Amino acid sequence: MNKKNLCILIGGLFPIGLQAYTNPPVCVAPAAAKAANTITDSPSLDAVYVAADNGSINRQGISELDGAVIIQRNNQRLNANQATFNNKKNQVTAKGNVLLSTETTTFQSDSIDYNIANQSGVINNAKYQVKGSHTNGSSSKISQKNKDELELENATYTTCPAPDPSWHISSSNINLNQATGVGTAENLSLKVGNVPIFYFPWISFPLSNPFTGQTQRKSGFLVPEVGVSDQSGYEITIPYYLNIAPNYDATFYITPLSERGVRINSIARFMTQKSRGELDYSFIPNDRASNDEWRDYFKFTYQRNMGHRRTLTIKSEGVSDDEYLDDLSDSLSISSTSALERTIRYDVGSANWDFSIAALDYQVLDANSQPYAKLPELTFNYQSPHKYNGLDLTLDAQATYFEGSADPTGLRLDVGLNASKRFGNDAWYFKPSLSYQATHYSLQNNGTDNSLYRGLPTITLDSGVFFERDLNGQLKQSLEPRLFYTYTPFEDQSSIPIFDSARTDFSTSNQLFEANRFTGKDRIADANQLTLALTSRVQNTKTGDELFKASVGQIFYFDDRKVTLPGDNVLTDKSSEFAFEVSTKLNKNTKFSTTAFWDPNTSKWASNEARINYADDNNKILNLNYQHIYGEVSELDTSFSLPINEKWGLVGKLDYDLSNDRVLEQLAGIEYKDCCLTSRLVARRYLTTDNTSYDDAVFFEFNLKGLGGISTGVNTILKENIYGYE
Repeated sequence: MNKKNLCILIGGLFPIGLQAYTNPPVCVAPAAAKAANTITDSPSLDAVYVAADNGSINRQGISELDGAVIIQRNNQRLNANQATFNNKKNQVTAKGNVLLSTETTTFQSDSIDYNIANQSGVINNAKYQVKGSHTNGSSSKISQKNKDELELENATYTTCPAPDPSWHISSSNINLNQATGVGTAENLSLKVGNVPIFYFPWISFPLSNPFTGQTQRKSGFLVPEVGVSDQSGYEITIPYYLNIAPNYDATFYITPLSERGVRINSIARFMTQKSRGELDYSFIPNDRASNDEWRDYFKFTYQRNMGHRRTLTIKSEGVSDDEYLDDLSDSLSISSTSALERTIRYDVGSANWDFSIAALDYQVLDANSQPYAKLPELTFNYQSPHKYNGLDLTLDAQATYFEGSADPTGLRLDVGLNASKRFGNDAWYFKPSLSYQATHYSLQNNGTDNSLYRGLPTITLDSGVFFERDLNGQLKQSLEPRLFYTYTPFEDQSSIPIFDSARTDFSTSNQLFEANRFTGKDRIADANQLTLALTSRVQNTKTGDELFKASVGQIFYFDDRKVTLPGDNVLTDKSSEFAFEVSTKLNKNTKFSTTAFWDPNTSKWASNEARINYADDNNKILNLNYQHIYGEVSELDTSFSLPINEKWGLVGKLDYDLSNDRVLEQLAGIEYKDCCLTSRLVARRYLTTDNTSYDDAVFFEFNLKGLGGISTGVNTILKENIYGYE
């Protein structure tokens, strides 16, 4: 049985979670509630204004009012067919088409007994609408305890637009307290449409602020998740969110695993004016599937602003054993992790220089990967603020002590100096550059020579010309030839160990203009080569949009490239592959781009990639991507998001290995989204790291906007797999 996972996410039933949920489409602005008639637009503070078609006014007692009654005090306005008003007590009793408008809420009712001074009273058979939001509902009796707190009997509550909300709460008693930002409900039924789907004897939920639209965070249980997998068996996760302070919070997850025991996970976060951090810790006290061993995982990140341009950063991650991520992660990218990084770094600098000191180590999970620790690494970069006759001067220096399980180890000190000057104008340029890189090694256990030195100069000459012409008054075409020459003399570097260097792949046209074909500091490539490249663009002169771009380039080698990594051969080709790039906007919504490399020595396409991306204003997305690398991979990747109508849509992805005639990954789902409810059902299948078996997963997400929610994996999966999906 392949791994299967079912996540039931009903975020609307629980307090707001640890992260902000990606909301469904935003509702249109709330429709203005029926406006109450006013007597004056500039009332005097605490003055009471009264108007009616008929009645008697008693300034010291009770006034009787009939027909088009208006009573106004500050920002409160009450309309009714009939009313009595006690002037001494500021008490109003009204009936018939009653409309009460307060600072935050509008009420429509049959009758009301209300004090306009302390904003309290009883409203019968009412409908209510919170101003500036979609929060609305009805009640047989509303007790306005004060201006911020409502008590509702036999009531409904929703944050969906009236009159036909997607969901609503039906309850025997609801309390809404805008001062605390918390609502509670008793004997609650949650209904989607008119269909009841859940019953709870009591819940609490956060309220949206009618002035800011933000929702108050609060402590409480979050949505549970249930699932089943081959390695862990049946599982259910019960999360609890703890809102410690506005800048501190934590979430705790308790997960019984039928095949392992109980896993406990906690995520704590904090943020101050100068720092922020997060600690994620998970453990299984006695893992029955691993000889009752204690197994755990941690991840800690911290960043602190130490002052002007000074920063301290700490990142650390680790597991109790090498198999932890394989056994307990539900992501292919995580389970295939070969090493976990631990770093502490201090940065300081100014506009022209920066300095950092760092310590970097790894917990190695894959024996085939043995990265060196850097204990420590000091880096300094400087750019002269002064232009000596237009000359740009830069310096970069790095001192690193490499420690590892294999020999050799030791210190590497590298210093690079560069001087360059740009000649030209908007139509042409010529930029010569001279650099010198000096590297010293002080090593242990490096055979016969533990002290090594290498110093090499590099000359580059970069030049280009820009030709332009108007096509039809709205379009402009450019022609941009470019020459780039590099020279670095050969020096035998075979005795220098490899700590952090690798050969760059010739996979983008940017490699045409690189002076060194190696990354890191352990190899400086010998070079005597010239790059010829040509680019043409078509731009819209009014909008500035680039409608079309095409580039072609090739490197010509005047000498063999003798500097290699261990196990590699000397490169003797006289020229590189031809590099081609084309990108264009086929129309307003469609982009096409391709990258291709043609090898003149074999007369074959070494690699090529073509991409079509479509996205329109109706949220339709279609991506097609073809990739081919000669002798290695041939792959087709397609993904889409297709709305069926305003609320329903389909999503999908297929990643197919054409070389081996097999599916690498596939995903299919259906989603429902409106302004206050979202639901997704997504099935996923992908090839695991053993390159033979597949993992299967099914995810279901259901979230009610306005009752709180949590960040879920479903939305993250779709954004990772469908380019442009939001």
